[in-house]
Amino acid sequence: MQKRLTETAELFLRLAEPHLILDERFEPILANAAWHACFGGAGAQSPAMPAAVTELAGPHLSLIDSVAGNLRHGKTWRSPVVRLDCATHESPRENAHCWQVVASHISGTDTAAPLVCLRYEDATGRPAIEEVEGRKRACNHARGRLHQQLLAQRAAGNSQFERALDLAGLGAWEIDLHTEEVRCNDQCLRDLGVRAASDIELTHLLIGPEQKGATFPWMESDSCPYERELQVVGAVGTRWILIKGLGYPDQGNALRSVAGITLDITSRKVHELELDALVQNERSARQRSEALARTVDQFVAAVSHELRSPLNAIISWGELLQLATEPTHIARAGEAIRRNGRQLAHMVDDLLDSGALATGKLSMNRQPVDLGALAALVAEDVRKTAQGKGLHLVSSSIAPCRIMGDESRLKQVVWNLLANAIKFTDAGVVELLVTVLEDRAILSVRDTGRGIEPEALPLLFDRFQQIAPQSSGRVGGLGLGLWLAKHIVAGHEGTITAKSEGAGCGATFTVSLPLL
Repeated sequence: MQKRLTETAELFLRLAEPHLILDERFEPILANAAWHACFGGAGAQSPAMPAAVTELAGPHLSLIDSVAGNLRHGKTWRSPVVRLDCATHESPRENAHCWQVVASHISGTDTAAPLVCLRYEDATGRPAIEEVEGRKRACNHARGRLHQQLLAQRAAGNSQFERALDLAGLGAWEIDLHTEEVRCNDQCLRDLGVRAASDIELTHLLIGPEQKGATFPWMESDSCPYERELQVVGAVGTRWILIKGLGYPDQGNALRSVAGITLDITSRKVHELELDALVQNERSARQRSEALARTVDQFVAAVSHELRSPLNAIISWGELLQLATEPTHIARAGEAIRRNGRQLAHMVDDLLDSGALATGKLSMNRQPVDLGALAALVAEDVRKTAQGKGLHLVSSSIAPCRIMGDESRLKQVVWNLLANAIKFTDAGVVELLVTVLEDRAILSVRDTGRGIEPEALPLLFDRFQQIAPQSSGRVGGLGLGLWLAKHIVAGHEGTITAKSEGAGCGATFTVSLPLL
């Protein structure tokens, strides 16, 4: 047991932070080596307090008095940051250190009385936030005391106090509720943006009813001050004024007058509004980032599914092809393999184009091309797919029109629009139109399919977005087709828009390109 006590004492001595132990009467009895090194002189070696304990410096004794007055049993008390000079440096500049003391109880035993432990935290290197806040509180307290002195000094006509009030930037005012007369200094007039006290409205200074002798809500208890922030719009712009007031009752306990101060807090208020805006922007940015992360996750899952389906089909038909002997079975397997291979090729092309577009490397070889003929060829390519779903693909209204464009990229746009129309139309018609309007070539794809909700239209051309009615189940595809189409059309100095009256009402996609 003795060995353990000795080891514990040695550990206490080696603690890096200064520690001071007080007895139950808050008298110092023990300190570790760090405390002696900081406050007891560099030569102090013993952990026990010296006999001349009363020779502790004044700040130490004041700190111990604060501990005695604030520490509660079973609680921990943290002191304000105070300056305590160290004994480890010769330079006065190096002696100046700021400390914060954490006081806590050490429970007693049958043979030992309870103790109090003071742990000294070096606060010299901390940011000066606490000091600034302390100065603000001290400033507000000083201004409050200054206001209380104002009323007495004004009655005596003390001009020196008036000048001090102006130097402090405080406006002073007083309202006689019986006569509704307002008295104030020049600073108050400047704060409220008026030229004379008679121009001040009571609603500027008071919160509550304006009738003479009325009982104000903020005066439910005696000497209860109130404050408000007033926005003043004037020739110099918008300013924020802090108004504080205090009611003074007469002998019948009815309000006789109200007096207070005004203070220009524009800089503080602007800073608060800027911080609020920053917080809101940060919150919005975080929400957008989280939404994008979820979208990317969904995209990865969609890519995995969309690539796996045609790959599985190709593998299955390839295995059947090895066993097939009849020409019809071989032809059917070959067609299925080609169909799924084309589907894979389209998806891989979209992925490659997406990466190229994101890095600004999407190439376009523009040359004269007939948009009508190009659209008709694409319509014939997808006609078999439409017929397989029982849809009627109409492409009779196609006018010839020459534009300057990349033929393969424009085919990609038309194919995406027609493929989407067929995908989201369960029955009815898909119509392809190419017309000329003034100096523009107009390509439209209309369908009688599931339609698009109004709130989904702004998101339609976003990357990784797959928009479909709630009842439509899972949507195939990567969510890149319309996004790619938008950027390809923009690369041809054109526009692409979508229109739908809502779910079940079909949709119309319109591409506008400049004529050659």
